[in-house]
Amino acid sequence: MTENPNKNAIVATVTSGKGGVGKTFVTVNLAASLAARGRRVLVVDCDLGLANVDIMLGLHPRLTLKDILFGSAAPEEVILPTKAGFDLLPACSGVREMAQLLFEKIHIVKSMLSALEGYDVMLLDTGAGIAETVLQFNLLAPRNIVVLNRELTSITDSYAMMKVMNQVFGRDAFSLVVNAVADDREGEKIFRHVDGICRRFLGFATDYLGPIYRDEAVPKSILRQKPLVLADRGSKTAACFEHLAGVVSRWGRPSSRVLTGAHPEPVARGTLH
Repeated sequence: MTENPNKNAIVATVTSGKGGVGKTFVTVNLAASLAARGRRVLVVDCDLGLANVDIMLGLHPRLTLKDILFGSAAPEEVILPTKAGFDLLPACSGVREMAQLLFEKIHIVKSMLSALEGYDVMLLDTGAGIAETVLQFNLLAPRNIVVLNRELTSITDSYAMMKVMNQVFGRDAFSLVVNAVADDREGEKIFRHVDGICRRFLGFATDYLGPIYRDEAVPKSILRQKPLVLADRGSKTAACFEHLAGVVSRWGRPSSRVLTGAHPEPVARGTLH
């Protein structure tokens, strides 16, 4: 399947090689920044079994993605408006069926996204790592935003995830966000390191969306359940998200060479090393 899940919207996943690097924080603040630019944004919580976008926003959804996949709820019944200006399709935590979602159910998500209208941007907040469910959700979108930080485990796990996506599924378009850095120089250094490894061993270059500065206001905004870009609009970190939103807004429609469908079977692409 090579069609865009929604031909009228920019569709991207926000993903990571390991947990705890700020992936959902980036998703929420990027969505809020895009909404502030007048874009109609939908965030879909695809971190199944451990969903927490609603928690970061202080929401208490009555229905979730589970009610669509295992019940009779329609997307319009589940999607919630947020005070941050974007809409959210929430998932749920601690549900085994969601954590071990079958391909057929993921295909339902794809069909659902294809049918939704009126959005300029759809951001899919995936789980971390290379579990099959995470990989299949990453294949739903034409673009993959990979969040990493300065930790060695984050760098190596991000590379491992891109390696599997490339050598098993043929994906070669990744955009990197380096989170929790001291300044532009540190972010650029980490990006060039990862990009150099991808060029040398995988044969493709990555895109750099930019850094997110380390900021004492970040944990405070999470505790307040309010996006940092709204809680501290004048901060340098908020300016980082403004930059990211500007880049994403200019993306436009994906190239036809990019795989955009979830695949039950891998595409042969050489041997994993």
